[in-house]
Amino acid sequence: MSLALGYNSDSDSNSDSAGDKNGFRATVSHSISTINATPDVSTSSRELIQVDDSNNSSKKIFSGIVEKTIFDDLTFKNKKRLHDISNGDELNDLEYYKSQKSTKSESQRIKKQRKTKGDASDIDNYIGPWASYSESSDEDESDKEVKDEDAHEEVSKKSISLSAEVSKFYKSKSYPDEEGESCYMEPSKDIPIDFTKPIGSQECFVPKTQVHVYDGHYNGTQQIQFLPQTGHLLLSCGNDNMIKLWDVYHSRQLLRSFEGHERSVKFVHFNNSGSEFISCSYDKYVKLWDTETGKCKTKIRLNAIPNVCKFNPNEDKQNEFLVGLTNKKIEHFDTRTNESIQTYDHHMGAINSITFVDDNKKFMTSSDDKSLRVWNWQINMPIKQISDPSQHSMPCLSLHPNGKYVVAQSMDNSIVTFSAHDKFKRNKKKYFEGHNSSGYSINLDFSPDGKNLMSGDNNGYVFFWDWKTCKLIKKLKVDNKVISTIASHPRETSTVCMSGQSGKIYLYN
Repeated sequence: MSLALGYNSDSDSNSDSAGDKNGFRATVSHSISTINATPDVSTSSRELIQVDDSNNSSKKIFSGIVEKTIFDDLTFKNKKRLHDISNGDELNDLEYYKSQKSTKSESQRIKKQRKTKGDASDIDNYIGPWASYSESSDEDESDKEVKDEDAHEEVSKKSISLSAEVSKFYKSKSYPDEEGESCYMEPSKDIPIDFTKPIGSQECFVPKTQVHVYDGHYNGTQQIQFLPQTGHLLLSCGNDNMIKLWDVYHSRQLLRSFEGHERSVKFVHFNNSGSEFISCSYDKYVKLWDTETGKCKTKIRLNAIPNVCKFNPNEDKQNEFLVGLTNKKIEHFDTRTNESIQTYDHHMGAINSITFVDDNKKFMTSSDDKSLRVWNWQINMPIKQISDPSQHSMPCLSLHPNGKYVVAQSMDNSIVTFSAHDKFKRNKKKYFEGHNSSGYSINLDFSPDGKNLMSGDNNGYVFFWDWKTCKLIKKLKVDNKVISTIASHPRETSTVCMSGQSGKIYLYN
């Protein structure tokens, strides 16, 4: 049986009989909300009228016609919401849309009154998500504040002030501070290395002995790199938000620290001469530093967290560098203008690694989408995509010293090899295994002569393979935690540096 709303008039004494005549039984009930379709009839009470379901045709009653209506829960909720908004007045669809639009306008007006959160580099004045609302009713002023905030968030490629960067030089007997300027860029004459010989001309061997342990970085080291050409300095970055420059010879002490990043520093990379380096951090900044003076030349705000940053190795393009981001894009910047000159955006996952191939005419990238892509410089269209259903994610790439091959650290505890020119095919004969690398981004490196391949390990080991035979040569126990970054000295025959989660930097020879 269905229920319908009816009316009982006290002025009509025959109402009960009329109801019985039409097959209805009227029962007095408590007040119920008015249905708009009913005529304007003065009533003393509102009633629930029981309708006979045996006949689906409409029934005439004293106040009008009652008929059975069926609708779903969604329609009922929409009608009820419309009734609540209208306060009982009937609204058409256009009026309902206008009412919703006015509610959104009110929300936007309140949002505009919120104060700007400030610059993250200014610790004293930074408010962040706890910004209060302005009491001023001046809409022009609030609109200006909102626009300024949006410009700060959305225009990511704009260079800003450098007041937050600080660098400290630590005096050393080997590299004294002359008239307030450090002089460690040139190697000491007492270092027993012939720097006139080309890099890679020496025959290299596997290291055997631990020579020194640097303090490194608190909570872990992210990246290490020797100074190009000479290798007498070591650059490192870590989870303590700092970048440090170490002496490889003599006292092996800390020479200079670079501070300015708000969060862990993810990656650092020298230019060809080592006079400058770039760094990227989880604070969404990429910064250009002077190696000798410690001055931050520029910093650029990004739209996403960067994973890797690298200079173009060509001598005529040392003012350009690439940044791989977690938003699936690769940004191409020019240090002369601090502006992005190209964006490469065909990957389907976060960018993990960037390596220049084919005589530095092209570059290869790896991503969380488990693919490798090869790009022409400054053209946003990959010329080659390497993907396979059985292929795993490859977070780290490394170019062989002869420039013919690229090795990739695969998440299935193996190292795979690809051609670095022509068709960029996979070389199935060059396959290395024996270590554990799944779940971590573990770097790879070659000895300067290209005979040995080296990698870290999840269990604190360092593995060395023979490049020609792909056989494991040596396995060194270095630490109890993950060894995630490793670098080979460009001039020495067997000097290797490695670090990882413990933060300590180990020097082996």
